Amino acid sequence: MLFRKTFVLTAMCLVAAPVLADVHISYVDETGQPGTQMYVKGGKLRFDGGRGFGIYDVASNTLTMYMPDKKQYLVFDEKTAGEMGAAAQNARQQMQGAAAQAQAAQAQHQGDIDKANQEMKDQMAKMSPQMQAAMQKMMAQSGGGMAALNNPGQMQIEVKDLGTSETVAGHSCQDVQMVINGRPGAEMCVVNSPESLGIPAADLATLKAMKQGMQKLMAKMGPMAQGMASMMSKGFSIKTQRQMFDPKTMRMQSVTESLKSVTTESNPASLFEAPADYTQVNMDQMMGGAHP
Repeated sequence: MLFRKTFVLTAMCLVAAPVLADVHISYVDETGQPGTQMYVKGGKLRFDGGRGFGIYDVASNTLTMYMPDKKQYLVFDEKTAGEMGAAAQNARQQMQGAAAQAQAAQAQHQGDIDKANQEMKDQMAKMSPQMQAAMQKMMAQSGGGMAALNNPGQMQIEVKDLGTSETVAGHSCQDVQMVINGRPGAEMCVVNSPESLGIPAADLATLKAMKQGMQKLMAKMGPMAQGMASMMSKGFSIKTQRQMFDPKTMRMQSVTESLKSVTTESNPASLFEAPADYTQVNMDQMMGGAHP
């Protein structure tokens, strides 16, 4: 009788207990080569891609970015987000002051500006039709020079539904596009229900917690970051097409990554541990390439 009760209680506990499993979400580029890789274990998420990797910790709402080529890492938390927001606000104020001075100078020297514009037109007239078209396109994209100074530091980001859909790795998704100051940016194909991808409930909770945590951090970084955060509310992207700078060719190139597979497997704990021989840097040091 005791054995039977013990067996029944054990079976009930097994049924009631949540199914815990790690997940590996794999992406490939347009040539089929490995792209971004995401690993989830417990309350942590790791993503590998480009020239480094990042680890997000739900408990501390912290994203740590690791740069293997420099053996450095940057901790992105509420403090860092606040500092970046303050720096962005200071930059906007400086740009507004510079814009006011430039506009005053423009009013005083309109004749010189008109002369310079005419000289530019004369030089363009000597160019080939192809070169003229390229110059005109470049000037239009720059907002006509002074137009870009009218609202310095103001970055408007929105997400536009394209009204089309695709099937990626057997999953239907909806096409959306990031629009920056009215200009088209990265395109994504998103699923509104990530659970349809077969992600275990515990790992799905980690992904959702990360989205909420990152939105909280970005809210401290000003209008641009808040616009970026709005992207995260559009679902889970299983295909992304964006422009990236290629240092080898010194040109912008289009990069597309698509979902390859979602597998439940045991991810080693070492994937989510910080390398011991890395040095922490702040945002200024990382951007400037300086060592602490």
